[in-house]
Amino acid sequence: MIEIKGLSFNYENEQKALNDINLTVNKGEVICLTGASGCGKTTLTRILNGAIPHFFKGHIEGEIIINNKDMKDQSIYDISKESGSVFQNPRSQFFCLNTTSELAFEPENYGVNPMQIKSDIGYSAYQFNLEHLLDRGIFSLSGGEKQLIACTAIQVSGHALIILDEPSSNLDFKTITRLKSMIELWKSTGKTIVIAEHRLHYLIDVVDRFIVMEQGAIKKRYDNYTFNTLSLETLTSLGLRHTHLTHMKPKRVKSKSNTYLNLHNFYFRYKAKQPLALNIDKLNLPKGEVTALIGYNGSGKSTFARCLTGLERKFKGKVNNEKSVLTRNQRLNNVYMVFQDVNNQLFAENVEEELRLSNDQLSDEAIKSCLTRYGIASHIERHPLALSGGEKQRLAIASAVETQRDVLIFDEPSSGLDGKRMREMSGIINDLAQQGHTIIVITHDYELLLSCADEVLQLEAGSVVSQYRLDEYNLEKLQTFFEIKKPSDE
Repeated sequence: MIEIKGLSFNYENEQKALNDINLTVNKGEVICLTGASGCGKTTLTRILNGAIPHFFKGHIEGEIIINNKDMKDQSIYDISKESGSVFQNPRSQFFCLNTTSELAFEPENYGVNPMQIKSDIGYSAYQFNLEHLLDRGIFSLSGGEKQLIACTAIQVSGHALIILDEPSSNLDFKTITRLKSMIELWKSTGKTIVIAEHRLHYLIDVVDRFIVMEQGAIKKRYDNYTFNTLSLETLTSLGLRHTHLTHMKPKRVKSKSNTYLNLHNFYFRYKAKQPLALNIDKLNLPKGEVTALIGYNGSGKSTFARCLTGLERKFKGKVNNEKSVLTRNQRLNNVYMVFQDVNNQLFAENVEEELRLSNDQLSDEAIKSCLTRYGIASHIERHPLALSGGEKQRLAIASAVETQRDVLIFDEPSSGLDGKRMREMSGIINDLAQQGHTIIVITHDYELLLSCADEVLQLEAGSVVSQYRLDEYNLEKLQTFFEIKKPSDE
């Protein structure tokens, strides 16, 4: 199906992104490209789907043969008929405002009979149990629902080659389970699937081969059995995430804080006569600790964060900080939130200036030290939006820290991070808590949560359903929420 020989590539005016790649993917095979951020996974997927060289320019060497056809001799029109892609951010690949129109968009452009398209959409929605997402506004969907629509579009179009770039990075566990079912269905019908991914646990019994990349080259190749038996030490040395979440234990919990942020009357609705999006009478958040805020999509996590931060003008709830009440303006100056989509809070012309927007008193040496800590010092002169997803995330978090605010809220801070960076992020969050910051981490990432959280707060329909210390005694509660089987259940 795919034959790559001596492939090297560098983007315009940049160093090599790929270096002498040799890879064969058989028809019907599922492979996973993994490795540290910046190792070349996304670049390789862009070559396979034709985005390079048709949209991303640069110098390319070597051979790429797909279905006995040389990619260099094909137009993007021909390539896209053969392969279907789902990007890390599916919003960037939508063309329509309506979900059904989006599913019909590609086959319509290839002149497929309208009745056939309608039939294919109906059958695909039935296969994936997504009938409830038809005829919906694209921008009213959650991030996970957008990802499912992007995957369903591939099914409707009937591509033989499917390319997924970080498909689980913004998904909760329930949606990851549905994504896994989609991949299994595609595999059962003989599709060839290439997945660039950091999260590995859901793929461990689906993928045929794991290809570990490093600095643009293939470092290791593993069949499924061998990869399954790799020790945690080996995975860590490769910069990879856990493959078996059941074996993970929570960090050693420190003594419980004696001081709290006391929240009262956290009631909020977005429009009159609508049900309450937030319905919390009172709540205590431990200061100087990490509280993990969990809940399914639509449970009220983001609404809670926006109200605590002071972003919602109509919110009237109270936040008591050691007997003083923080007004909305005081919360705006004392609480900082890093969004899940950090593209919405990067404003400067280069990375250095982005940090200075947070703290104009920073010296050149302090900026260099900060960027080094977050692994982006080499990009100091680049435009923030030209960075990779993980690099943007680390820049936004560095900017948050430099505001020197007491309360820091991180919305999915490990999105798009490899194992090494995820563990570094956990360390940074723990260090901030030890420095006295009150940290709230909104996350679907079980690995990150176990690595950094002191306490867990679970929301459902805008209400608190559970709050507990994260220790081995309470681990089963967390495993139940994430639907993770205990080792004895396996």
